[in-house]
Amino acid sequence: MKCYICSNSNLIQFLDLGKHPPPLNFVTKEDLKQIQASFPLQVYFCNKCQLVQLGDAVDPNTMFKSYLYTSGVSTAFRNHLSEFAQYMVDKFSPTSKDLIIDIASNDGTLLKFFQSHGVHVLGIEPSNIAKIAEENGINTVNDFFNESVANNILKNQGQAKIITITNAFAHIKDLDSIMKGIKLLLTEDGVFVSESQYLVDIIEKLEYDTIYHEHLRYYSLHTLLQLFEKYDMEVFDCERISSHGGSIRVYAASKGQFKKSSNIESILNLEKNLNLSSIETYKKFANRVYENKNNLLSMLKKIKSSGKTIVGISAPARSSTVLNFCNIDSSILDYVAEKSPLKLGKFTPGMHIEVVDDSKLIQEQPDYALLLSWHLADSIISKIQNDGYKGKIIVPLPIPKII
Repeated sequence: MKCYICSNSNLIQFLDLGKHPPPLNFVTKEDLKQIQASFPLQVYFCNKCQLVQLGDAVDPNTMFKSYLYTSGVSTAFRNHLSEFAQYMVDKFSPTSKDLIIDIASNDGTLLKFFQSHGVHVLGIEPSNIAKIAEENGINTVNDFFNESVANNILKNQGQAKIITITNAFAHIKDLDSIMKGIKLLLTEDGVFVSESQYLVDIIEKLEYDTIYHEHLRYYSLHTLLQLFEKYDMEVFDCERISSHGGSIRVYAASKGQFKKSSNIESILNLEKNLNLSSIETYKKFANRVYENKNNLLSMLKKIKSSGKTIVGISAPARSSTVLNFCNIDSSILDYVAEKSPLKLGKFTPGMHIEVVDDSKLIQEQPDYALLLSWHLADSIISKIQNDGYKGKIIVPLPIPKII
């Protein structure tokens, strides 16, 4: 095992979350009796370039060929993508002659917003969700992005003015191939914009639920600067955004194309003050993770032993980490209420809790509901209370609490 950025083989493990199935490998009722494949979920620190990464990479075909996540199902994320597209159009002024490529384009939600501005768009999506994008009028390459795919796009479509990747830049194992592909496809003055869950938010908010097999790397700005430097590119701007509980948006291009923003120095100073270069920071984080598990499980068992009912609210990929790490199964949660039609009628990975339509939450009025999309607590809590839910809500992270 080596560091994805600097190839250092002297990595330090600081967190072991046990064995987990891929987070979106929901199980059908017919397959419940079969043993579900699970893989180690261990997190390492590179003491050379300071990258935080997983030790094991699951075969991407196991995770992405039959996929259940769609960008458009979340109102909050759909709004985020709409604002992002508008911001990019305003900032870089693409014309109808320009091509915009979205890597890991999912159901094409982002590109649909770009398309409304009159630009030419192309999605690259390896999963079955690519069919939804095509049905929505988004030209999509149904494949994993790499240098070879980039060469084919270059021959058929030409270069791109803007390449985006939202919440998937940490997913791809062959980082060398993706970086070479991006460089190949960008015009001389082109921009590559990535959004990734931000290591600072993970540490500060104890977002260990964002650690799962899809996310191979957990970026700081410091590590991203090293990555782009390696491929003769440079970061010229960056910003913290609220998406997915806290992400970092990074703008990169060929060297010298854009004036560098003061945001870079500000965020680097933040990372320095948080001591992200020290293994001790991550050991403390790990201790807080183990403490959270004990406190959350103790709270849930106490409620259950008093004869009260508990259900889960929503089943995002991140919920799989909490459920499996804390051993929260169907003896604790009666079901998980969800609105995505792709997950309804199935059972959560590993813990095998039934996923039902979220209308059941209002109909049955369970005593407690564990909010598994806790990073969207404000919007979700107000919605379900407006819909008529009268029970108590448990927010699991960063400190378990009852609302």
